Amino acid sequence: MKRAFSLLILTLLFLNACQTRTATPASLLTPYSTRTEVIAAPPVAAPTLQPPPVSIKPTQITHVVKKGEDMGGIATKYGVKTKDLKAANAQVDPYMMPVGTVLIIPSGDPEQDAFRPTVIPTPAVIITTGAPVCYPDPSGGAWCLVQVHNTTGSSVQDISVDFVLRGSDDAEGQTRAAFSLVDRLPNDRFIILSAYFPAPPAQPWQVDTRLRTASPVFSEDERFLVNNLENASTEFSSDKLSVHMSGSIKLQTDQKDAGVIQIAASAYDAMGQPVGLRRWTSPVGLESGSSLVYDFNIYSLGGPIDRVDILPETRP
Repeated sequence: MKRAFSLLILTLLFLNACQTRTATPASLLTPYSTRTEVIAAPPVAAPTLQPPPVSIKPTQITHVVKKGEDMGGIATKYGVKTKDLKAANAQVDPYMMPVGTVLIIPSGDPEQDAFRPTVIPTPAVIITTGAPVCYPDPSGGAWCLVQVHNTTGSSVQDISVDFVLRGSDDAEGQTRAAFSLVDRLPNDRFIILSAYFPAPPAQPWQVDTRLRTASPVFSEDERFLVNNLENASTEFSSDKLSVHMSGSIKLQTDQKDAGVIQIAASAYDAMGQPVGLRRWTSPVGLESGSSLVYDFNIYSLGGPIDRVDILPETRP
């Protein structure tokens, strides 16, 4: 009995020792200043900009007139009818079509043929234009003329103007381009430009002009040859509505032979208004130092002719 009691006491003491362990105090954390790593956000892809829709414009076929070409030959070259070529270029006179004229070649596609650029050319140099005047013709059309005067101090080329013809019932008006009959206009010289309106608006007319193109002449000595007019004769008809021009044009020596020989004639009335123009072109060339005869008539579109100014041009 005594032994059992002793074992009980020892067991209780053991259990009490297990439950009364000393608690270990928690260690204090020392604060440190540390660099916090910043994780960059993944880059956001920039939106892809789609190109704007392409404005589809009809491709227009054009032809630059060269020496010796006419509308019939150009129409044959492109396989189109001459009447269609003339209709597509109604502002161009087929009988006075200078070298460098840009023709629109009809394609048969109405949308393409109807497309016309709206940009107006800007002249490189400014020359003086006079007051335009228009004359009706028996077929119902109208010829419009304007005098151009080169006051730039040097020769000018690529001269063209726009005629804008308005009538009593046409506020917008009709526009036709006119080109110089010769390539070069020397300083302080005059020339008349003209445009034909096959179906002009109803009269009374109001006509305006604007200079389209004019540029300085480069390499003038290489491109143009020196000439002189000799034995020039001017014979007026009795009514002064026509003038017979004749004489000879001589090419100075010690230069190239001429392949292009032409004369532009400008007719004026007593008031100085332009009333007619004509270009004479030699069918043959001219050797250096030699001469050939020119002979042609110029006619008035309006009243009597008072004087005629002629401008010769010779090129290799």
